[in-house]
Amino acid sequence: MKNNKKNYYGSLSSLVYDQTKPPGTSIDGDIQFYTNELIQRAGIVLEAGVGNGRMAIPLLRKGIEVIGLDNSEQMLNIYKQNLIKYNMESELILSDLKEFKTDLKFETIIMPNGSFCLLDREIITLVLNNFKAHLTENGRIYLDLIFPISFKPGNIHEYDFACENGDIIKIKNKSISMDWINQKTYTELEYTRNSEFEIQPFTLWWYGVEEFKNILEELEFKNIKTIQNYNNAKNLNLKTLTFIFEK
Repeated sequence: MKNNKKNYYGSLSSLVYDQTKPPGTSIDGDIQFYTNELIQRAGIVLEAGVGNGRMAIPLLRKGIEVIGLDNSEQMLNIYKQNLIKYNMESELILSDLKEFKTDLKFETIIMPNGSFCLLDREIITLVLNNFKAHLTENGRIYLDLIFPISFKPGNIHEYDFACENGDIIKIKNKSISMDWINQKTYTELEYTRNSEFEIQPFTLWWYGVEEFKNILEELEFKNIKTIQNYNNAKNLNLKTLTFIFEK
């Protein structure tokens, strides 16, 4: 048995993510939104939680310079393979978000599709301050916060995932609990392939709009604004809220 760290992508979960969401897979229009935003900005972009390059590689193909940061070695190895596959180049940083260090300064830092919500609430100020330390003087941050609008505690979904090489990974997705007081959900995913077994515990935190704005103001970020659902007016339910703010 192999137990993964909380909110971490191991070998099996990384493989499934890459084959279900390969580079160029837009989620609710996020790639189009970020492309339109970033193509107007100069300088280097840091994608925090770059994963397999789902978003980074389309940005690179548009001529946007992106450096990828992730805490999962397995995910970064897949990203390296995808860079070769798509004939792209990018620097990679393997590190925790609150502890990474580089001499580079970024014009923009992005964390799309709710990855920020996987960070423990206790460390988000450390992460945000570390982001600020790596921004240029007029640098900007884009963070997507997501809301658990379809989460139902007690739901269990089991299915077989067919890999490209013909292997079968059995997946059990268990929605365990929703904590309304502390604003978090807890999910466990189990992956089984032959003798391999991997557990992926997921805690997802959510924030109120004014609550998160107050956090940013206390950290002295400026020009804070929000965009709902990547400006997609057809989506009437608030699923994604993008915070945009500056150093």
